[in-house]
Amino acid sequence: MAIVATERQLGDILIEQGVLSPLQLDEALQRQRLTGDMLGRVLVSMGICEEQDIIEALGVQSGMERVELLKLKVPSEIIQMLTADVAKFYNVIPIRLVNNETLIVAMADPMNVQVLDDLAQITGKQVRGAVSNQHDVSQAWKNNYAFETESVAAMLEELKDRVGTAELTMEELGLQEVVGDVDNLVALAQQPEVIKIVNLVFLEAVQKRASDIHFEVYEDDFRIRVRVDGVLQEIVSPPKALNIALTSRVKVICNMDIGERRLPQDARIELKVGDTVIDIRVATLPTLYGESVVMRILDRNAIKIDFDSLGFPPKIQKTIDGVIHKPNGIFLVTGPTGSGKTTTLYACLNVLNSSEVKIITTEDPVELQIDQLIQVQVREEQGLTFAACLRAILRQDPDIVMVGEIRDFETATIAVEASLTGHLVLSTLHTNSAPETITRLLDMEVEPFLITASLEGVLAQRLIRMLCRHCQELYKPDEEEIEKLGVPPQWRQDPSFRLRRCKGCAACEYKGYTGRTGLYEMLVMDETICEMVLDRAMAFDIRRYARKQGMLTLREQGLMKAAQGITSADEVIGHTDKFDD
Repeated sequence: MAIVATERQLGDILIEQGVLSPLQLDEALQRQRLTGDMLGRVLVSMGICEEQDIIEALGVQSGMERVELLKLKVPSEIIQMLTADVAKFYNVIPIRLVNNETLIVAMADPMNVQVLDDLAQITGKQVRGAVSNQHDVSQAWKNNYAFETESVAAMLEELKDRVGTAELTMEELGLQEVVGDVDNLVALAQQPEVIKIVNLVFLEAVQKRASDIHFEVYEDDFRIRVRVDGVLQEIVSPPKALNIALTSRVKVICNMDIGERRLPQDARIELKVGDTVIDIRVATLPTLYGESVVMRILDRNAIKIDFDSLGFPPKIQKTIDGVIHKPNGIFLVTGPTGSGKTTTLYACLNVLNSSEVKIITTEDPVELQIDQLIQVQVREEQGLTFAACLRAILRQDPDIVMVGEIRDFETATIAVEASLTGHLVLSTLHTNSAPETITRLLDMEVEPFLITASLEGVLAQRLIRMLCRHCQELYKPDEEEIEKLGVPPQWRQDPSFRLRRCKGCAACEYKGYTGRTGLYEMLVMDETICEMVLDRAMAFDIRRYARKQGMLTLREQGLMKAAQGITSADEVIGHTDKFDD
């Protein structure tokens, strides 16, 4: 049965549902005539309606029925038409079957028609949506599916009898030996089992709080791994025969060229996994034995962009606040890839963001979309480099500029010039410590007098894993560990000095760690450091002076967190360098 849109106006439906009054509707319509915006957005911006109210009304307007989900008693045979993980992934609940051919599902987001198409492929039925809300769908899932979860491994076990464990030829997979045979690849990607496996991988990754998903193909193997708290762990090792099918499914979701397997591709999509909205950045890479796929997961609800939640010591947080509230200058955050540099810059922008200033960012890629910021995606293949983008941004009358990364002399020079003309510039560099950042700028051939005139502060940082709170135990470190950590003499002489480690338990999946926190090293420019820069002093000389002024190195910050039982000695030693200045 096709969905038939009604001729009823959105405002009339909202009045009927008791969401707004006729007087409020008249006021919103007047505002709409002035702004030219859509009525739903006007109502939300005026605070009259919630976004979910508009979504539900649009569903009704498009011809869907509205259901009181928690008042329905759904037969178990209907519930079983969708597995627990499929229902959770798509945020739906099956409620009835019409004429044995059309499945009706209650949806929290009735405007997402792609869900209906996927469910039709999975169930082999026609699927029609009914309007519900997020609370009712979540509660109905708990009521009906709480003890019926499925795993990727279990799903693959079911498929092994059909697919086998040996490498299959293209013909055996139902494909022709032609790279450009797109129709066959699309058909393979639409197989119900393939859809379910990919969905389960996404769901498991979100539940584990993973930052990345890796599809890796080798000569004889194909494995799926996720990166949790910075460490890769294997979810499952499917038959290699499934590589093309699963990769094709990811490409279909991302609107990539499914027939192109000889060149790298990248894309970005928004995906709703249960009640969680995540952004996924996908990159494919042709390898010797097939395509490798890496998906970076950006969970909008999980990303913390405030200083309090990032583990900043109060002293460093206060210092950063002073630097970023200066009217001009450059503030740099440095560290290796994956150390949280961009998140720190977002936290700074979150503090600075107000109606009184104009903030523009140029990023590669745009990691997180933030309200009231103008964000620009770098596209080097089209000539839109960081330098070219920064030049254009400076013609847009900004007060604050964030540059995703200073990679070369040209970008560094423009950033310096921007700071000297009254702009606050925030950016990142790849160096191992704060003092080495100055050396790196000199290596880029930025003149020393320009560095001293523009640079206000440098923050070096690392992310380290935190010990599980449930299975910690005290132990006395041996001399070798004490020496590596750089434990001060007064601590060594204390007979009660102990560190903590974890045995592993169910709460941490026997890894010993849950979550990550930051280590930070803050260098603030002063007259003495400026004189050292003009004399082209070495990084260790600058570090020696800064430590005398109270700067704690990353290793020293790590030692403090290890002594507090937040992390382990192994994490600190593995992620920081020891300096004997």
